Amino acid sequence: MYSQITAASMCRCSVQKVLQRPQAQHLRFSACIAFYTTQTKLKSDPDTQKLVLRQGRIESTVRSSSQTPQSSTHDLLPTITHNRFHSKADPPAIRQPAQVSSRVRYSLKSVLHAFLPTDYRTSVTPEYLGYTKWQFIHNVFGSASGVLATQAMLYAMGLGAGALPLSAAINWVIKDGFGQLGGVVYATMVGQKFDSDPKHQRFWSSVWLQTATWLEMLTPLFPHMFLAIGSIANIGKNIAWLAMSATKASINKTFCVKENLGDVTAKHGSQATAAGLIGTAVGVLVGAAMDVTVNTLILAFVPISLASLWGNYKSLLYTVTPTLNVERARLLLQEAISVDNGRLVLDPALLRTPREVAISERFMLEIHSIGALNGMPGVTISANISQLERSGVWNKPRAHDSVVTMLNQAFNPCVEWNERYYTGHLPGPSAGTVFLWFDKRAQNLDILLGFYHAMAYRSLVYKGTVSNAHWQSYAFAKQTFADACRHIEACGWDTSIMYFGKKSAFVQVKCDASA
Repeated sequence: MYSQITAASMCRCSVQKVLQRPQAQHLRFSACIAFYTTQTKLKSDPDTQKLVLRQGRIESTVRSSSQTPQSSTHDLLPTITHNRFHSKADPPAIRQPAQVSSRVRYSLKSVLHAFLPTDYRTSVTPEYLGYTKWQFIHNVFGSASGVLATQAMLYAMGLGAGALPLSAAINWVIKDGFGQLGGVVYATMVGQKFDSDPKHQRFWSSVWLQTATWLEMLTPLFPHMFLAIGSIANIGKNIAWLAMSATKASINKTFCVKENLGDVTAKHGSQATAAGLIGTAVGVLVGAAMDVTVNTLILAFVPISLASLWGNYKSLLYTVTPTLNVERARLLLQEAISVDNGRLVLDPALLRTPREVAISERFMLEIHSIGALNGMPGVTISANISQLERSGVWNKPRAHDSVVTMLNQAFNPCVEWNERYYTGHLPGPSAGTVFLWFDKRAQNLDILLGFYHAMAYRSLVYKGTVSNAHWQSYAFAKQTFADACRHIEACGWDTSIMYFGKKSAFVQVKCDASA
């Protein structure tokens, strides 16, 4: 009896020791990236030098005026990122066959496991479920419209009247070949825009797809033009599918909280497959429930197509993009920079997070500049310098002189300050326009500094401070940029990459002392 009690006590102690072991480990990683820039000073006689500006293959010359060079430094803060990973086992699901509610609950968990990422409540952002819901609706109706379009094309080829002729099969193959070629050309033209504007590209992929499907619906009206219409429609479809696949990774990445991009992408594929099957069934049922005529097919197609477009648009409202382009940078800074008693002020509390910006972001159109509004000047980025010099702007008298003055104002001081961007203000309607160019040497933080300076410049002009707005806005930008960067990164923005136009539009400036 004593031996049995002792053995039981020893076993209980062993179990307690096991239970006291930690169940999860917390790993912290930190990475510190320091940015350094080198600077060179302009050494030449300011009375005899001129600046040669190269933008693409075109050169322009701006004569410099005598100004006192000022040295500047780039105060760049290290970026520190902390990641914490938790490993915690989920409790096993309890199965009670005797209870119907338990069976239903277990079945629901199995369905969620098949279509949602593992531990989706903590492994993805809160916007993920909304995005998934509307993408599912978009895919269902997109598949249904595709079924109706295919039925219309088969009707146009005379499938209902007899066997499918060989010429129709050849036409089908040729139109597919044209479609694939169109997708390759489109990918070459768009390039980096899939990363800079994934929401814009994803929205228009749905528009191209439904437009192509609509063209296919029209083939019964013009059966003799089947090859031409089918080829154009297939080009649109291939462009749409390419844009969808190219933006998939960028959008899915925004939903990841843990390192689970593969899981999120896999579940996205499962959701699309299920939605496609449901949409195909809907399309077949709708097609079978009506007489196959052009009018009835179009009548059924229009509401289904609109529902697909609406689902895609609503899903993109839940997409949060943490990288900066012109539109997102404008929404980030426009309220944080203000003028108080003639002096520029930065209020870090008014810097907006990526989630706040996503609510107001315009993504249906591509935005390359900021328009003038209510007396606030616009901001034009990477304008064509030679075109400005030739024609001026707004076709007003002495416009050319105003442009030359603005170019001197923009390029001479920034060259002497040794910056990698150039800003200038051109008077005109609605307080005119602030122009911003980037040097070919510009790095990501140079680009952000230039835009930050342009937004400050814009605020001063809006308040009527025009005479020394260039210098005052530059001094403000240099004094507050380091602090602004720290707060911008704290808001959740990724400053390691910027999307502010093509590198081919950046400017190369060199000093020609022979003039």
